[in-house]
Parts: sequence; structure tokens; C-alpha cells
Amino acid sequence: MRLQLARVARLARIVGLVGIVGIVVMSASTASADGEVTVRGVYYKERSTRVMQPMLDGMFDAGERGLVTAHVLVDAITSASAGSGAANAKPFTERRYEGGGGYTHELDGPKDSIIDRYRIGGDAKYSTESDYNSLYIGARFEADLAQKNATFGLGVGIGDDTITNAGAQSPMGGPQIQCDVTSPATATQCSLSTYSLSTSLSQILSKNMIAAVSYDLEKLDGYQANPYRTVITATGLVPEVHPNQRLRQAFAGTLRYYLAATHTTLIGAYRYYRDDWKIHAHTPELRIIQAVGTMADASIRYRYYRQTASYFYQDRYPTLDTAKVNYVTDDPKMSGFDGSTMEAKLGVRGEAFGLSGNWAGARFETVLEYIIQHNRFGDAVVAHVALTLPFSY
Repeated sequence: MRLQLARVARLARIVGLVGIVGIVVMSASTASADGEVTVRGVYYKERSTRVMQPMLDGMFDAGERGLVTAHVLVDAITSASAGSGAANAKPFTERRYEGGGGYTHELDGPKDSIIDRYRIGGDAKYSTESDYNSLYIGARFEADLAQKNATFGLGVGIGDDTITNAGAQSPMGGPQIQCDVTSPATATQCSLSTYSLSTSLSQILSKNMIAAVSYDLEKLDGYQANPYRTVITATGLVPEVHPNQRLRQAFAGTLRYYLAATHTTLIGAYRYYRDDWKIHAHTPELRIIQAVGTMADASIRYRYYRQTASYFYQDRYPTLDTAKVNYVTDDPKMSGFDGSTMEAKLGVRGEAFGLSGNWAGARFETVLEYIIQHNRFGDAVVAHVALTLPFSY
């Protein structure tokens, strides 16, 4: 408890410091750069899990060509084991703390090349909770092509995670972990390495239409099961076991069209996912954004999701063959299921409320989502509120 309070106190000091810096720079009389600070709050509730997530994001100009981003957030999770996989059907409370930042620098393209302008950058983030620490470092490259009518992007990243059995909320800790599927369960700590590659291309097709495609590749190497989840077999409960290797791929496309006569933007998207655990997922999506004068916009979104089960998923397993490695899981995320997300969003500028100065350009946003999930998680509700405040310094 003292450790959790100390973490909350540290985060509060960080948030307070960022707020003070924002107030100082916004009150500066001479403007030489721009930035914005966004305060968000998200509430998520499903059958057995509730998540409350405050977060703070900042974006700041750094010189004429640089852009700095930063964020901090807290996930306060309260869950029962029916959907979370916690041991022995006991509810638990967990907090996750995350902080990160990035920098992007923009340069003119080489003379007589097809690149008009390009950007290079990097980002890093770190998150921690009682039984899981995660570090991610990434680099990216973007280039504007064809007189800035197209943009190509390339990104790489590496993640290093540490999983322990300390989250059982017991003085003795949790069960021992089988880090390698070919070795016995004798560890209290395991690791997971992640390597990612992403590419993207967007193209202006006409005055009012933009198309984009992307491809993401991710390789995971290490412990990927839940140390607290057990699986029902004909001879009793056994710990969950996942393969140590996983290769994930995703292909996506988006088409945006602006109807000038009604100030309406139509967005259609489709994403296909597959991995070598034999999970295939299809996600079509449609969004309609409607400008309401010059001070507000409203949007609605519908997203459908359907996936197949992993090749080793079962609700209940027969007697296991102890002479070979048995991959077993009843994790709902590994099952075959489908679902829908319906969203309504409203954004309003500060001047609509008669505010002036920097507050006139502020954006107040509220989002409400209802998620239908045909699995053990059940349906969910998400509420999201945000305030974005621009400033000059």
C-alpha cells in the first residue's frame, strides 16, 4: 500500500509540474512556438472489469523544425476472475503507471530527389504495475512525396517486458511460472521481447479524397501466458501454457471523403489480422463526422470485429499427454467470437461558450461507446471526456 501511495504521489507531482509549466508558458507575452496540453479521463465497465484511466498528454514545438510529445497515465483496474483470468475466482485491484515521450525533426528533402520533405523521430515509453514492467523504444521515418501529395512512413520498435508472480496479492506471491514451455515451472520471473515493423502510405486522390494503407509486423519471443490463469482438464486444473513464439501481421486500408456541400467527412476502414497461432480477424469500420458551424463537430462510428480461435484454445480439455508439450488456454481473447462497437462523439471549441484568449481555441470533447462482445467478457460501456488547451510560448 505504501508503494502504491508513493507512486500516486510521484505521478501527482509530475502532473502538477506539467500543469504549472503550461500555465507559465501560456502567460508569456512573446509567442515564438506553439503547443497544446490535453487532459483526458476514460471510464470502462464490462461484466467483471472496471477501468478508470486519467491521462495527460502534451505536444510542444522545439525550434522551427522539432516537435516534442509526452504523456503520463494511470490505469486503475478492478476485476473479478470471470473475465480476467485471476486465480480462484477472487476479485483484485491493480494499478498501472505509464510515462513516455517522443521527438520528431523535419527536414527538406535532398535536391532533385522525389522526397519533398522528410521527418525522423523516436519515442519511448515505460509502464509498471505490481507484476509487469514494460519498456518500449521505437524509431520512425516519414517522407512527403510527389509534391506533398503522398506520404510514406516506416517505423521499427523493440520492447522488453518482465512478468512476475507478485500480483497474486498474497505474502507468498503467486504460483511458480513456466517461462520456457520445454522446462518445468520453477521461475518467479519471466521475460518477453517484442520486435515490430510498420509501414504506411497515404495518397491524395482528389481535392476531397485521401486513401491510406498500412502493414504491421510483430514478433514476440518469451513468456506470453497468464501466470494466474488455470485451465479445466479431465484430470483437474492445470496452469495455462502458451507457445513462446508468436508472429503477428496486420493489413489495413482507409478511405476518407469530404462532402463540401454539407461539411461532412465519411471515413471507411478495413483491417485484417493474422498470426501463427491461427487467429484471423476482420475489422470493417465506418465513421461519419459532421461539422456544426465553425465551433463544433459531431461524429458517429460503427465497428464490427470477428476473429477465429487460436489452434490450441478449448473451453475444457481431455486428459493431457504428459509425454509432449501441451498448449492450453481458455482465455476469452484466444477464443472465436465477434462483436460490435457503436460510438458517438461531440467536440466543441471554447469560443462557443464565450471564452477568450487561449481558452477560445480549447476543445472540449466527450465520447460514449457501447461495445457488444459475444464472449465471456460480456458487453461493455466506455465514457471518455477530454479538454485540449493550445498555447503559445
